[in-house]
Amino acid sequence: MSVLHKSSILKKTSQVSGLTLISRIFGVAREVLMIRYLGAGIMAEAFITAFKLPNALRKVFAEGALSVAFIPTLVKLVREKGKEEASSLMMLAFLLFEGIVLLLCALTMWQAPLVVSCLVPGWTAEKMACVVPLLRILMPFIFFLSSSALLTGALQSVNHFFVPAFSPIVLNSIFIGGIMLCIHFSLPVTCLCYFIIFAAFITFLGHVVAYLQLQFSFAPISKESWSQIWSVLLKFFPCMLTVSFFELMLLISTSFASYLPEGSIALIYYANRFMGIPLGVFATAFSTILLPHFSRVATYAPKRLSFYFLETTKFICWITIPASALMIFFADKIFLTFSSKFTPDQAALGAHILIAYVVGLFVFSLNKILPNIYYAYHVTWIPAAVSLFAGVVNIGLDLILMHFFQAVGLALSYTIAATLQVCILVYLLKARFNVRLYLRPFAYFATRYAVQLFIAGAAFVQAYYASIALISRYAGSLSLFLLKGFGLWLWVGPIALITMLFIFKTRHLFGIKVHFLD
Repeated sequence: MSVLHKSSILKKTSQVSGLTLISRIFGVAREVLMIRYLGAGIMAEAFITAFKLPNALRKVFAEGALSVAFIPTLVKLVREKGKEEASSLMMLAFLLFEGIVLLLCALTMWQAPLVVSCLVPGWTAEKMACVVPLLRILMPFIFFLSSSALLTGALQSVNHFFVPAFSPIVLNSIFIGGIMLCIHFSLPVTCLCYFIIFAAFITFLGHVVAYLQLQFSFAPISKESWSQIWSVLLKFFPCMLTVSFFELMLLISTSFASYLPEGSIALIYYANRFMGIPLGVFATAFSTILLPHFSRVATYAPKRLSFYFLETTKFICWITIPASALMIFFADKIFLTFSSKFTPDQAALGAHILIAYVVGLFVFSLNKILPNIYYAYHVTWIPAAVSLFAGVVNIGLDLILMHFFQAVGLALSYTIAATLQVCILVYLLKARFNVRLYLRPFAYFATRYAVQLFIAGAAFVQAYYASIALISRYAGSLSLFLLKGFGLWLWVGPIALITMLFIFKTRHLFGIKVHFLD
């Protein structure tokens, strides 16, 4: 099996990022249509609440903890004993994990009213009753995605990333088609829930086909598979806390937001989805590629992990800081231009929530990478313990900050807790594993990058306001669409891309070196 080198990592990351970008664009279209279909009222919040639980479990039993615990074991197994032994482990993992997921789905569907009362304790019984039928329909969503995640582990163990990266596009396409049909025929939201389950089933079938084409199978369970599954389980339970941290905290935020004015849950959800665009496109894609790579590097050259940590941090910084600055600059425009159903007050509140999330984009991205280094050292309990501590801090901050800043306070507590998590994980990497932090090289990079960003940012702002002046003067009736509507992004997007291209092309003039770019 081939080892990924720098060019391979960047190529794979670009491939996954490109597909993820398409998926995120579809995701934006999906959210815009969702707003048009449901608005920001009670039915929107009922659907968001019902969908949030299987989505949170997705980080545990799907592309989150399960993949992180499973992939290193499969990488080692495929390399040392071949696909037949890996297929035996896959069979056992399916019986174990999917049995647990099926049981969890059945219990949730049976006790849906009790589950809903825990998710949104601040709601009235009438509002909770809107969520119960939707939750019962949507729970099988996690079964299909969890099954796909197990197959993804096998695919990524042989450096196949296309199908897992393309699947969200399929999922979002069917989701969008379902919303459009619901709008056109005035169908109830329950119909949309069935479309979502169908989409999850189709993505599962795609993973099965790719799995079989790569000559994996569902082989009889061997004796060795039992010892290997215990190794996976010992990693899975600590990883469950680490990888699912963000989703679990969002689930808790939803519970607190149920005590806030109507619309708070929807605005938190939409703001988090917008923040998730750059997070998913760059950090999640990069983390997906680096997990199996770190596992191999830790085997043959563990000291190289210090170098990769430095260069990964620089690359994440290079990507996320401009993205954060742009989203902060256009926060109010994002909510105003993507839907006319937001009132000015709702758009302003949504913008403030988005800013509270986006200022933490760099640390959220690092939180995708850092646990992988620990997993490469076969240590899972440290990230789990740190995540648990950060979660406790997050809940405490939720109680304090929501009192002063309401929904914005919930977003701020999320960002502060994630920042604390990164600081502790970085410190323990040095203290426990003697990983060099290379603070001087990073400070040198950050200083020069700040100068470059200041120049590029000033040019962007000038181009932006010059364009506004030209459009206001010459566009006539079209100006309202280009300045206040979706048309804004038709000319802001190219300016942003040209600015990013300038940053990329002139980096050497500022003495900026990034391993994954050079």
